[in-house]
Amino acid sequence: MEAPIKLIYYVLKQYIPVKDIQQATDHLVDDLQELFDEAELTKIAGIDKYMKNSVTDILGEVDEDFVDEDEY
Repeated sequence: MEAPIKLIYYVLKQYIPVKDIQQATDHLVDDLQELFDEAELTKIAGIDKYMKNSVTDILGEVDEDFVDEDEY
């Protein structure tokens, strides 16, 4: 499920001012936590630093063994 989220995120990110990306990502991850379990949220943390920060805020420290930033 993280592939469609990644695609949507990258499209929308092009239209969000850099100063607002973290806030937008925080809002997205906050809503996604209702749909995804912890393992799925951990996977999307590998998309970029903004996603990682947002997921870390929700779940606590993200285990680096489960995040493959090169995958995205």
